[in-house]
Amino acid sequence: MTSDPPNTETVRVWHATSSSGPAGPIERHCESWLDESERQRADRFRQPTSRNQHVIGRGMARQLLGANGIPPDAIRFDIETYGKPFVIEPDTARRPFNVAHTDGLVMCGIADRPDSLVGVDIERLDRRTDPGLADRYFSKPEIEFLKTCGTGDARRAAFLRIWTLKESFIKAIGTGLQTPLADFAFEEIESDSPKIRMLDPKLESDRQWQFYCVAPRPGFIGAVAVAPGQAATLALELHSFDELVST
Repeated sequence: MTSDPPNTETVRVWHATSSSGPAGPIERHCESWLDESERQRADRFRQPTSRNQHVIGRGMARQLLGANGIPPDAIRFDIETYGKPFVIEPDTARRPFNVAHTDGLVMCGIADRPDSLVGVDIERLDRRTDPGLADRYFSKPEIEFLKTCGTGDARRAAFLRIWTLKESFIKAIGTGLQTPLADFAFEEIESDSPKIRMLDPKLESDRQWQFYCVAPRPGFIGAVAVAPGQAATLALELHSFDELVST
């Protein structure tokens, strides 16, 4: 993995195939990197899909955070107030990361610098959704935007685009749905790099947020939220975790 220029922060987003049935090779690799508590938690999932997503999410995070020669099983995690995991040791593995999953795919984003914030979200484009939920949860500007998107597939895709952006932001700041989705609005939604506007002053900060809409694989839509630390520029890379494991 090449090093970045001093004033550049690179966020690397990895995506892995997740089986909806019996565990496949990706799951088996990832499970070998888990600690005992993670295996026990995995065994509590009744549905293979959920178990596989949990195993891959934690396993790929361990493998990627340990890319600098740290054994995956040597990494220890803790969780923030609202459930976001973070690395507590070793120090060399303390990088911001976030995991998201949907049926068939797991995504993990990792930032370079410990003072950065990162959040990711992923959805299937064919997921059953009710765009009418926007009237209940989204901000007024976003609701008005959706009204311009017609009906059917186009409106559903626009809804998922906004939904993944919103999820990526609240996951990056670590509050989850404790932050109402109507307290901030996305603008330039059709862009690959939408902008955010804080409608609740409590969300204002000095951080310079950047967002990316991504399509890691056909049939999926995702979003990445990054608030870089002291980096002057930001770069985003997408990588296949399947290819990494198979090499």
